[in-house]
Amino acid sequence: MATPNPIRVQPAQAQAPAAPQPQPLIPTDIFDAQSQRFYALSAIFMLQSVKLHNFLVYGMNTSSFIRWLVVDSAWLFLLPILRIPRLSPSWTTQIALTVMLWSLDTALFDHSPFTFSASMLIPSLPSMSSLIRTGGPDISTEERHVWAHDVVDSQKHLLGQHTVKLSPISTARLNPAQLSFCLAPPHNEVLIPILFNNSHPNSIAYSISALGDKSPSKTFTLQSKELTKIEQRWRDYFHDASLTKSGRLDSDPYDPEYENDDYHSGKTDQAAKKGGRGRIMGSSDKPPKLPLSPLARRFYSTPLESTQSITHISVTRPGVVTLVDVKASDNSGFRISGPEVLVVACPTARFEVPKDLPAPKARECAGTEKELAIVAEGVAPLKLNWHREINGRRESFVAEGIEGNPDATNLPLSQNITIPVALSLSSLGTHRYAIDSLMDGAGNFFEPALRPVGSADHIARSVEVIGRSSATFKNCGLAFPVDLRKGGDATLVLALSKGERLDSVKSVMVQYVPPMGFKASPYTKEYRPKTSADGELPIVVKQPGTYTIMSVDGHECSGDVMSPEVCKVVEQPLPTADVKLETLHECSGDVGVKASLVLHGTPPYTIFYTEGKNRENPREQQRRITSARDEIVFQPESSGTYTYTFTHVSDKYYHKVPLTGEGRSIRKIVHPLASADFVRSYPSRGQDGKPSAQMNSCSGKTVEFAVDLRGTPPWSLKLQVAGPAGAKIIEESDLTESRSRLSVPIPEEVDAEGGMFQIDLVSVVDANRCERSLNVPGIPVNVQRLRPEVKFYSSDGQRRITILEGQIASLPLRLTGQAPWTLNYRRTGDERTQTATLRNPNDYLSVQRKGEYELVDVRDANCPGMVVPMEKTYTVDWVPQPTAKFDVSAGLAAKNDSIIRQAVCEGTEDYAEIKLSGRPPFQISYAYISDNDKRAETHTLSSVQTSARLQLRTSFGGHHRYQLLAVGDVSYPLKAGQQPQGSAIIRGQYLEQTVSTRPTAYFRSPSRLSYCVGNSLSSRVGHGDGGIVVLNGQAPFHLTLSIKNFANNHVVRKTVEVKEHAWKVDFPDYSLDTIGPTLVTIESMKDSSPCPEADPSSLLRQIWIDVAETAAVVPLDRKEDYCVGEPISLQLEGTPPWTVHYAFNGKVREATSSFSKFSRVAVEPGLFKVLTIAHQRNMCQTELENLSMRVHQIPSARVSHGRSVEDNIREGDQATISFELLGTPPFTFTYQRTELMTPEKRGKPLQVLETHTVSGVTSHTYSISSSNEGTWTVTFIADKYCRYPTNPPDSSIESA
Repeated sequence: MATPNPIRVQPAQAQAPAAPQPQPLIPTDIFDAQSQRFYALSAIFMLQSVKLHNFLVYGMNTSSFIRWLVVDSAWLFLLPILRIPRLSPSWTTQIALTVMLWSLDTALFDHSPFTFSASMLIPSLPSMSSLIRTGGPDISTEERHVWAHDVVDSQKHLLGQHTVKLSPISTARLNPAQLSFCLAPPHNEVLIPILFNNSHPNSIAYSISALGDKSPSKTFTLQSKELTKIEQRWRDYFHDASLTKSGRLDSDPYDPEYENDDYHSGKTDQAAKKGGRGRIMGSSDKPPKLPLSPLARRFYSTPLESTQSITHISVTRPGVVTLVDVKASDNSGFRISGPEVLVVACPTARFEVPKDLPAPKARECAGTEKELAIVAEGVAPLKLNWHREINGRRESFVAEGIEGNPDATNLPLSQNITIPVALSLSSLGTHRYAIDSLMDGAGNFFEPALRPVGSADHIARSVEVIGRSSATFKNCGLAFPVDLRKGGDATLVLALSKGERLDSVKSVMVQYVPPMGFKASPYTKEYRPKTSADGELPIVVKQPGTYTIMSVDGHECSGDVMSPEVCKVVEQPLPTADVKLETLHECSGDVGVKASLVLHGTPPYTIFYTEGKNRENPREQQRRITSARDEIVFQPESSGTYTYTFTHVSDKYYHKVPLTGEGRSIRKIVHPLASADFVRSYPSRGQDGKPSAQMNSCSGKTVEFAVDLRGTPPWSLKLQVAGPAGAKIIEESDLTESRSRLSVPIPEEVDAEGGMFQIDLVSVVDANRCERSLNVPGIPVNVQRLRPEVKFYSSDGQRRITILEGQIASLPLRLTGQAPWTLNYRRTGDERTQTATLRNPNDYLSVQRKGEYELVDVRDANCPGMVVPMEKTYTVDWVPQPTAKFDVSAGLAAKNDSIIRQAVCEGTEDYAEIKLSGRPPFQISYAYISDNDKRAETHTLSSVQTSARLQLRTSFGGHHRYQLLAVGDVSYPLKAGQQPQGSAIIRGQYLEQTVSTRPTAYFRSPSRLSYCVGNSLSSRVGHGDGGIVVLNGQAPFHLTLSIKNFANNHVVRKTVEVKEHAWKVDFPDYSLDTIGPTLVTIESMKDSSPCPEADPSSLLRQIWIDVAETAAVVPLDRKEDYCVGEPISLQLEGTPPWTVHYAFNGKVREATSSFSKFSRVAVEPGLFKVLTIAHQRNMCQTELENLSMRVHQIPSARVSHGRSVEDNIREGDQATISFELLGTPPFTFTYQRTELMTPEKRGKPLQVLETHTVSGVTSHTYSISSSNEGTWTVTFIADKYCRYPTNPPDSSIESA
């Protein structure tokens, strides 16, 4: 289907919200958020208003209760689904609203005795219902609530209307907006609008003259059904939501019934909903299919006048269209205007697919020259718009005045014109060429985005321009060659181009040229990467020489050779070593070997050699060397025959190359030089705890130490002992052990008072008689003559401390000597001793248990010490913990370690004494458990004395148990939540008591009992719980009641013995002889327990008895004929409530009434008869005879057989209006004529032009004739018995 001047539709780019939010179920472009909230809140307020009205009219009933529970639940379930902004309750809010609304429904409509009812708050509710009954529903003869206006339906009794119109002159204008039209696939159809005024066509005749053809034109005629189908196709083709604000299309004759004020404000009117007259353009739910041009959009968006309408004709062939004739439904003609319409083939444009670019999105190499061609077809001159995009950068082009064959005629015929487009493929990326639009000489547009022709490659062509591939050597060149080992291989790496817009490398040609003097032949070889995604291509070579990249080929384009394109491979020589070995001679003997090395190759080097001693297996060792020359000196520490052999050498490129030639090995007998040093075992530690380099001497005249000797035994060793007064040389000879222990005397001046001296090694001589001076650190010796001591300290000499249980006691100490000290102690009664490390001479010993602590021994950093005998013990005591127990006066002890207290009656004050020990004030924690609640309650009791009173609970009966949990005082305060540890350690920790319940007696229900005159006061069926006395306590019970007759003020008292807990009032010997109320009162009661009766003031101790006379019924109106919907009222006599049995049309029903006025409304004609009446809950029933009424049907009047008839007449003609009367003659009815409905009068009352009332009509039909314009309707009808409506309108009365 071709569009009239189609325009391009640019889709709006949706911006993603910063944070995704749930969208409303109803889109905001239909109803904004504020309107949705207003409608939702209005709905709930309306529902609650209807609920309240239902309660006031119908009162409490189960059906209303269930119905409103369902309605409220449905509304609360629907509200979150709508997702209305700022009106979407959370689940907690939704639960709260549900509970609130259900509670309201329960209070209003649930009449169960266990539920709170709104009638409790409104005791006068029955009277209120009777007051609003005139405006509310009535009860029908089917015992259901009905509204009077529902029974007497106005739509049923006054039906039909007859409208008379005077038709004006009608006009028809073809293509009023002078739009352009063209035919295009797939529909090949144009719909040309015709603007009508004052009437709507029933048939349209138009002609089509072919282009360039002299043959006569062809005429077509369209009827109303065909026009309706064309209008539906128009809506399917050109549905556009933007036209909903003002545009309108009519496919039926204009009718003012469908005009309203919302039409000009942009809302969808009633006709749009019907899909017929006055339809708003765009009201269809279908999405837009074809757009409209700006001129067409303005035309269809312009509001029509009240008498205008638009209809379209269908044209499916090119030519000149002329409107010939238009007829209305009454065969009247239209005045035709408007120019002829030219319909041609729509212009088209497409890319011609070239042979070298067959694909819609081809790939080309950079720098390639290509050309495209656009084939345009249409009526010349043409205007072409197209654009080019390179990597998202757009550039537009326009070609105007495109002419085809100059020899063609001036007729508007389509021509094919080819337009060349040159491609410049110099930039990498995507090059896209697309046709935007084409306009022909007739003003028709072609836009590929709106109406594509052919496949996608006919509309746009894309070329992907890729860069050429390339290759180069990586980490290799003439200046930095690749090293090659002898007999090995090397890897050359080719770096390949890699990128999103680059061609991948397919193959690389490499040429090899050997170096001068190397026996090898040059060659050229092709190398291919494993995959197209590889960025590197490794080449393994085994020959030195020059490798050159000759060419690169890609998968789609020829590649480029990048620098460096030449790689040089150099072969490295094997490493060698020159070894020179020499003997080291000192002090008349060989003491070692020296090796001088000269290395050849590429550093760094590693020299490998073996070292063997005597007949042991040689050990391989190695040494790393970074220069070309090095020396290695071998000097073993022990004598023996040593062999040194150099075996291999490694450099940067080769590993462990064997050494050849002579002079690589030497064998020598080596005697090392003598040497000696102290054995430093660090036996002592300093004050910081770290090992000390000095020796300590606590007793004796000498000091022993050990030395390590090296060389050939025996040895002679010279030592020097240096004290405060001087130094002394001591010589030790004939030492044969390599580790020898020596002893030297302590200098006298140091031995007497203590102090420091030092021992040094001077020289050593071995068996070779070679003396060697020694230079090793000496050993200082600390001589200590005072022993360390330890004792407990006390300022008052008591050495005793008292602490709380669980605290830590710090016992003061006094120590002498050098820190740190190691102290051993024990608690009296413990076999195992404990150890403590002390660092302060005034340190403390931390203990936690009570008892006497004794010091055992002590040692300082150097020497063992002693404990002062008289001050070696310290005593630790605990403060006693508080205790609590029940006093002996609290009760008698039982076998279960509980105290049983004497039972008391409910409400009697009682308490128990608790004895306390400790330091006040006290806090006592106890638990309370009762039979009513098995859970334990924890409480705290305080006291400043050594005794406390526990108040016992006697407010309600049952078995009560109290348990003391914990006690605290000043020293041991009771912590929050503290519980007793283990089992009870004191007797009387539990107290039990039984509290007896006081007896009570009351009536179970306050309901009044109903009796008739002469009945005895005995139980009877129908009273339910009424008259039942509930007795609480220990049976049997003695119950005293009084019976007071208010008619004669006589009181009778009766006493009964009851063995059960419930008793129904039953005195067969008491007769109810007078009419009026009687009061039964419970005066006293007693059970078998010693407890007195509970306070009866708050109990239900009285019940009323109503004694009634016989019931009767009297009609309020003295008539026997009624109409449907008219209430039949009766006066009930007796005591409410009454039970009435009546029959309607032979069907018997039962009704209960609490009001003296009894009324029923008949919903259909029939006979109403009252059968029986009873009161006092269906007691004292009375049979009735000859109390019946006849109900008649309400008459009806119909205009034009109950239909809406419209007559279009010319001036001077007359229309006949017929009336049909239903009922019992004679009839009286009123009819009127009102002005016609117009858009300006919508929403306003129409003026009544004339009114007439006709009486005495004995037939069922009546007719009149009129030539006046207006609408005729019946407003009142009456027959022999009934009328509708009740009050007739004021008008002149005419006799039939």
